[in-house]
Amino acid sequence: MQNYFSQSYYYMDNYNLPFLKGIGIGHGDAHYFWENKDRKDHQVVLQYTLAGIGYFESGDQRSIQRRGSFFLAEIPSDCRYYGKEDWQFLYLEFSKEVLQLFYPINQTHHASSPEFQELLIKLCAELKACSEVPFFENTQLAYSLILALKKELLTKRVEKYPLAKEIKKYLEQHYQSDVGLVDVEEQFGVSRYKAIRLFEKTYSISPMAYLKKYRIKRALPFLADGQRTVHQIAQLVGMANGNYFAKVFKAEMGISPSDYQKSKQRFNEES
Repeated sequence: MQNYFSQSYYYMDNYNLPFLKGIGIGHGDAHYFWENKDRKDHQVVLQYTLAGIGYFESGDQRSIQRRGSFFLAEIPSDCRYYGKEDWQFLYLEFSKEVLQLFYPINQTHHASSPEFQELLIKLCAELKACSEVPFFENTQLAYSLILALKKELLTKRVEKYPLAKEIKKYLEQHYQSDVGLVDVEEQFGVSRYKAIRLFEKTYSISPMAYLKKYRIKRALPFLADGQRTVHQIAQLVGMANGNYFAKVFKAEMGISPSDYQKSKQRFNEES
């Protein structure tokens, strides 16, 4: 039997920062039911199943919740959750400021990592002992949870779409060559449209957009050491010429490669 509790937090000002509005360990049977469409409180709920069985519905999609499952739910929205067999769970209520950090909000995942479960249980135990939490300590906890949750969600997406991880590895290994979607099609035997769709579902970016960013990342050390021209660096990272590289670099970094190079050289001379 879980040691049930519920804790809420209220602050006069939240400085437009995300924070925890509530936390607790609860349980529900067949009479436990939350319809979220018309609720007045504006928040995001993370609910993690410790034992028993429950359900989470978003639109017309229903997902069973067992030990290790968790869901994110925007409140209010077209979703609901309810118990079945002694559903025991841990829940966190985030302020509405986290909405911009997750898309889609309403989602569910299963077989979470032991590290993620341990983090949630440890946090619950720590906060249960505190009747009050200063705001900036609260928002620091919220940010640490957001980072842990983002890591967990990415891990689950990669597990769901392992081909996307293979495509990412392939692009990183061949970034110096003129690699494109045709090469991805030939290497993995899938259409470019499927490759793009899986990659975007996993990493929230297209394969070619990721390749551009990766090439810029690999170019930075060459720019910093000042031993090569922009055109030479462009060719080292798989881009056709210096003009195209400069255009992509400025779009990504907000500064031209030559200006970036000069700033690094100036810093090295002064330090």
